[in-house]
Amino acid sequence: MNTPEKEIKGLRRKAKSWLAMLTFYCALGQTQLDVLSQRLMSLYKPVVRPKILQRVIKNTLCQVTSQKETPGLKKRLMSRRASKRIEGRVFSFPQMLDGKTLARSKQNTCTLGRLVSSWAVLTDQAPKDFIVRVYPSINRLYRNWRTGTSCRGFSDGDCLSHPKEFAEFMSGFYRTLVQETPEENLERLMQQGISALGSAIETGDLNNTIYELCGQASYLMTADTVRKIESALKINPSARDRINIPEFKALVLWEETKLGWSENRNKASEILKESLDSELEEADTAKDDIIRSSMESIGRRSLLSNLQDALNGKLRPRFIESIRRLLGNIYQHMASTWEFDTSALIKENIDSIRRWLFRR
Repeated sequence: MNTPEKEIKGLRRKAKSWLAMLTFYCALGQTQLDVLSQRLMSLYKPVVRPKILQRVIKNTLCQVTSQKETPGLKKRLMSRRASKRIEGRVFSFPQMLDGKTLARSKQNTCTLGRLVSSWAVLTDQAPKDFIVRVYPSINRLYRNWRTGTSCRGFSDGDCLSHPKEFAEFMSGFYRTLVQETPEENLERLMQQGISALGSAIETGDLNNTIYELCGQASYLMTADTVRKIESALKINPSARDRINIPEFKALVLWEETKLGWSENRNKASEILKESLDSELEEADTAKDDIIRSSMESIGRRSLLSNLQDALNGKLRPRFIESIRRLLGNIYQHMASTWEFDTSALIKENIDSIRRWLFRR
């Protein structure tokens, strides 16, 4: 029986395979976001279950309350609010926003003052005192935003038009809130938040909500990853040719079959056999068995590692070496027997030669 730890460990390997496949299809120019995001979602769906989430939350809560985990909490929170990270999220906003979302956001506008007050309440601080402490820093950040963008507010259009400036403002804003909050209040906030999440999972049926959110996250993650890979391939176009080789294509199809995403096992074998036909001339009738064994041997490594070998020009030589080793094993176990017919004539000749050799 698989434990949650084993399931998550297996998920890591599958996610790496998904990333390698995504890179391959980007190199081919065949990025079907719907299909690829559904594949990613199919990996997480068996793991993101209330039972596993409850266990993860319990373990996380134990770590947060541990004396070893609490020191440096404020520093870690601030380091994770870097402007580069926030800017990456800003680029995802257009994919998340639709007409209904924009309509709701106009009805439920939120001011900076309300955000500051809400943070103070969440962290058990007096709102008026907290606003006084953070006002100078936030005022300076706002002046920089207004000077750099000529924007008075933070509408969706303003933020999307100036993602870098907006990321710098929000990074400074988050850091200010964290910096002016005592560390023990931050620790208590994390404990309360994690406990509340655990209670919600135990008492409510959140399966549909969790799966819906995971589906949206999978699509955004896929779209963002495709954008980054295509940008990298544009900078290094020769990488496309090194990735788009029959050996790696065969491994991709083989891995898709293992993960249950297609039934292309036979096609994978055919592609590899055609590519390595010159290396299989000595195999005769054992070609299919050698191809299958070679595919299984190379496929034991992660698809991401094999992608790295393809980029370095090492994947095809590894297949050739594997095939030669398999052929060598076959010949090593072959036994040859030489038989000669003995006739009366040959026996008479042998006797004559023997008499001549030992004549006196």
